[in-house]
Parts: sequence; structure tokens; C-alpha cells
Amino acid sequence: MSGKKHVCIIGGGSSALILMKELQGLGHTFECFERFACIGGVYVKAYYNTILTTSSLLTAWSDHSDGKENDPKFWTAEEYLEYLNAFAQKHDLFKHINFRTSVELVRKDPETGKWLVTVLGGRPVKGIERSPDYEEDTTAQPRTAEFDCVAVCTGTNTWPCLPSFPGQENFKGTIVHSEYYKRPEDYKGKRVLVIGSGESGSDITNEISYQADKVAIAIRGKHGHLIPRIQAHGRVTDLNTNRCRYSNPYIFGDWIGWATQVAKRMFARFGPETDMKKVLIKIGELNMLQKTSAFSKFGCKNEGFVAAMVCRGAELHRDNFVLHEDKAVFDDGTEFKCDAIVACTGYRNAFPFFDQYHPELCAAGMNPRGNYKQIFSIAYPGEVAFFGFARPAFGSIPPTVEMQSRLFSLVVNGDVKLPSQEEMTKVADQDRLEWEHRFGYDAKRVKGLVDFQVYCDGLAKIMGVMPPLMHLFLTKPWLWFKIMFGPFTMHQYRIVGPQADPKRAEDVYSRQPVGDLLESTITASFLFTAKVLSLLGFSRFKPNNF
Repeated sequence: MSGKKHVCIIGGGSSALILMKELQGLGHTFECFERFACIGGVYVKAYYNTILTTSSLLTAWSDHSDGKENDPKFWTAEEYLEYLNAFAQKHDLFKHINFRTSVELVRKDPETGKWLVTVLGGRPVKGIERSPDYEEDTTAQPRTAEFDCVAVCTGTNTWPCLPSFPGQENFKGTIVHSEYYKRPEDYKGKRVLVIGSGESGSDITNEISYQADKVAIAIRGKHGHLIPRIQAHGRVTDLNTNRCRYSNPYIFGDWIGWATQVAKRMFARFGPETDMKKVLIKIGELNMLQKTSAFSKFGCKNEGFVAAMVCRGAELHRDNFVLHEDKAVFDDGTEFKCDAIVACTGYRNAFPFFDQYHPELCAAGMNPRGNYKQIFSIAYPGEVAFFGFARPAFGSIPPTVEMQSRLFSLVVNGDVKLPSQEEMTKVADQDRLEWEHRFGYDAKRVKGLVDFQVYCDGLAKIMGVMPPLMHLFLTKPWLWFKIMFGPFTMHQYRIVGPQADPKRAEDVYSRQPVGDLLESTITASFLFTAKVLSLLGFSRFKPNNF
């Protein structure tokens, strides 16, 4: 592709904002269409007390700092929306966004090769948590615009998936999807069954446990590998989501998880008896019981349902169930009387604007593993791309999308050339097999599941922005240390290569804290062992990009 391009961006959440900024930086034009009346996507409609599951360090983008890296926290939805609004204002993005506008139809013109996008403005907005209400503008008419490329930034939390539960027709209580959960006070005095132990399920269980008479959480088999937001000494836990840890080979993953849990359980038994201490001990027990680690299991990056169990007597059930009039009966014979159910059963991907003319693009979006690097449609290379559908098991989606956006912008600009369609198909198949091997059942359930470091490093290699670790070790050892043992942020990919800003990166790294001594010592010991074994010819132990 050559010359400046005009890009259609569908959705106005965080993915769209970082993509607009990257395209703008290379001189391309774009128009963004957002169904809500404001930016923010899923965080606009999230329930009232939403707190992000990755800290401000891992959630922020590499070129927009709040200046508080030395004091990281977990943003509320409102605080994250403030961050996004400041970013949009800084880069003058609002003028490119059409609010209350839905994309109705997308089709490729076979004669011109352009993409024709039909949109309808004046859409109604009602009952959205952080957006003003608007009535429908009945005078609005659809319009069609022409674009060179289409970028889908609609996110993975748009279309709620509410299954039918066995015996549901007999249940006399209420059943709602977590999409429509707003406040725990709505469940005051009730007996509530929460279905699903993802991050929303865990948080909602904890919230409701303060108000309800009794709460239980039901899961099928294993919950996500549990990591608390905050550690016993008050530091954010994802300081340990760092390059040292995830440079270890996959074969060491469960061993590292086991060693870390044993060490933490041992140290947790010292010090004063607190509720947090009890919760952390219980987390270790649950993780070790199901034999999971952060290398091989989708993460649940909060301790909510465990705190509800330890501190407020919530029940955990791991079996299928059948609903009766006033209770759920589980396969193991236990039962839980309830009069309300909150189903945290996830979302499905859907792209109705592609349905009529491009069902193949619907399929590409619903199963992102079929796309090149889970971004580029192989059927329309460099023209149609999906952002935010690769989901790190541990890590954060917004910075992952930053890397996707940088790569897409370089492709659009002609600075990076995509492989042939045959080669892209081959790479997509190889990547799919790798993620399915690594994450097993979770990879088939969560279609876009990836390892944060391995995935971002893969994109960085294509762009030529991998951090020069050996050079830094020899010339700026303090910076090497921060990259290896500090939180895994995208600043490391701004040190060299296209769009580099090493001065800003170093400034941020100078303020960032590093991971815990205990975990850093354990992971560094394994990494050193892996490096020695790989040098001796044991290729299975080769570290990831170290």
C-alpha cells in the first residue's frame, strides 16, 4: 500500500483512540463511528463500582503518562475514562468521532476496490451508566462514505451471552446477565447465585456478599489462576508481570507457579493475622489444588470471590447444576437455595455490519486466530483489521492494542510489508497451535487468548522495535534492570526503531518500581537455569527472547 489512506474506525473505545493516534502520527486520515454519546466503550456501561484488573502501570499507553508511575493504583472506571479523555484531548481526536452513530453496512466495491460504509446517526442512548440519555433523532438519514481500510474496534464485551440453564423454566427468581448488573444494593437481603468465576464474576460476588443474606459462586471445573490486585504489603501485584518472569520457557511455567505459591504461603504465615493474610493463604491453596500457573491458565486478576468466601461465608461450587423453583442442585448432591442469579457468562463476538456482504469477515472476527497475528484479515490483507481481540492471559488489552495499532499503521504507511496470503495462513495456523498447546481448554473457550510478552514481542520483531537487552545491559544497566524486573509496559518498545522515543521511555522507567524481591529471585533463578540448559543444547529450555 502506498500514499495516504482514509480509514473507517468502528467503535470509540480505548482501541479506537490509540489507533487514531498512531494513524494520525503518520499523516493518514480517518473517521470514527461510536454508538454511545461519549468515548470509553465497555467502561462507559460497566457496573457502578467497576475497578480495573490491571494497575495504572500496565494499563497506560507508552506515550501518555499520568506522571504517577512511582505510586501505581487500580483505576476505577471513572478514573480510566478521565485518562482516555485526556489522551483524546491531547491528540485532538474528538473532531474525528461521530457519536450516537451506528455502522449499518460495510461492503467492498469490486470496481473501485474501496470500502463503502453506511452509517446512521442520531441513535438513542438510554440507561448507560456513565453517559447522558438521548432520544432517537427520527429525522436522521443513513449516509455512505468511502474508505481505503476498515478497522474494527468494537471490543469483546458488546454482545452478552446468556445460556439457558437446565431447569430454568422452573426457577421462580430473577436471572440477569452481568451486562445488566449495576449495584449490589439491588440484592440486599437476597440469596444470590453468581455463575462464572471470571474477573467480573469474582468482583460481583464480592460486592453482593456485603448486601445479600448469602452468596454462592458456581463454576465448571477450574477457575482462572488467581492473582490478587494488591499484595499483603500494599503493592500492586502486577509489578511481577515482568520480562524476567515471562522470559522463562513454557516448560518451567508450572514449576515457577508451584515454587512461588509455596514460598508465598510460607511467608504469609508470619506477621499479624489479618483478613488479607487469610485471603492470600486461601488463594495459594486454591491455585495449588487445581495445579494451575500464570503460564498455562487464563488469569482471574482479583481476589474478590476468595475474599467473599473467607470473610463473608460465600460458597464455591465446581459442578454443573439443575435449577428448581428456589434452588440450584449440583451434580455432587449439594444444593444452594437462591432467589436471584447473576450470570457472568461472558460475551460473543458479532459483526452485523458484515453479515450481508462479507460473512467471511464475520467469521474472521468471531475466531481471531484465523487472522494474521490476530489482527489482519487474510482475505483482505492490509485493508481490514481487528483490534482488541487478542486477550493476554495476564497483562492488559489496551497496551496490547497499542502494539497492534503501531503495526497496522506501519503497514498502511507502506513501512512494513505483510507476507503473502499463503504465508500469513501458515503463520496463523502455527500461532493457533502454540496458543492451544499453551492454554489448553482455555484457548478454545477464549478464542483470542495469548501470552502477553510472547505476543507483544512477536509484533515488535515484525516492526523492528525489540528492546536491545544486551546493549542496555552493557551501557545502561539500570534501564535493563527496570525492563527485566519492572512491570511489562510498552515503553520498552519505544527505545529503538520506528516511532521510538527513548527519552520519554527512560523518564517513565526512572519512576517505575520493580517487582517483589521474593518473586524476582525465584523467576530469575529459573531463567538463569533455563539459559544455561539451552546453551548446553537442551532446546526445550530456551528462554523467550532472552
